[in-house]
Amino acid sequence: MKIASWFFICILLLSACAPVGGRNEIRRTITIAWIHKTQGNPVFDMGQRGAMDRAAELSAHGPVEVRVIPFGPVAADAVAQMQLIESVAVSGVDAIAVSCNDPTACIEPINGAVEAGIPVMTWDSDSPASKRFTFLSIDNYQAGRAAAQLLVDSMGTSGKVALLTGVPGAWNLEERMRGFREAIADYPNIEIVALVPTNEDINLGVQRVEETMQKHPDLNGWFFVGLWPLFAERGSMPLWEEATTRRGLKTVSFDTLPLQLDLLHDGYLAGLVGQKYWGWGADSVQILYDYLINDKRFPSFIDSGMDIVTARNVDAMQRAWQTNDFSQPLPPP
Repeated sequence: MKIASWFFICILLLSACAPVGGRNEIRRTITIAWIHKTQGNPVFDMGQRGAMDRAAELSAHGPVEVRVIPFGPVAADAVAQMQLIESVAVSGVDAIAVSCNDPTACIEPINGAVEAGIPVMTWDSDSPASKRFTFLSIDNYQAGRAAAQLLVDSMGTSGKVALLTGVPGAWNLEERMRGFREAIADYPNIEIVALVPTNEDINLGVQRVEETMQKHPDLNGWFFVGLWPLFAERGSMPLWEEATTRRGLKTVSFDTLPLQLDLLHDGYLAGLVGQKYWGWGADSVQILYDYLINDKRFPSFIDSGMDIVTARNVDAMQRAWQTNDFSQPLPPP
């Protein structure tokens, strides 16, 4: 095992053995490894916040201390994530929640953890052939269909469309695209002319969008399966921006982060399909807690629900972010 892995394990075990909240009493602790796809992505930052919040709630009101230790590879690297899962599994954690970069690469490390007695669940992106006990997520297939309908509603029933995705093969992204393609197939005058991978890299996403705009200057619509190039500053994609403001190019994107809500409010995006980011963490920690402490069992898939945002309800979603209160349902889109 690499030195870095040993260092990681030592830190993890020392953390698990530390006194709880400065108190002197000894209290049983359960340790959950919460593993995301890549560092620096705000949707995973929000999920991590949810995980930590729920762990604090359960620790304050339950019979055990719940520790959540978040991890993720620096980049969206399936091999690095596989090695991370393997390292976590031998470190003494009680359970693992992981969003898989690659469904196949995750099989062996997940199965190894389960065979070692560590329950594993997936969230956001699945490894369905593995021995994970449940998968918490938006219904990505239905969300892809919803994105297609948003795009048709905004651009009409004919034209050229491009899809922008992240890491090829990621289960959640593939399901979104499958749903989108099948829904678009109902409109024979809409042609999908490009599939653009970004490897979840912001700069690469910007480059690929602009290259696609050069190759297809008459493009009518985009489906951003993830929001990666939108993290770049305004002005970074001048061809896309000009086509949007002057020619009526329509873009539908996954996720409902504040920066996207601003872009929608200003007319650069036609619609958004949002996930329950805080719930990725809070709900996965609750599920693992109930599995370990209450001996509760779960179906193989748990639908987290989705948010549809358009110009009609964008103000309500912006208020939810401002108040950090996502408990109220959105008005109709």
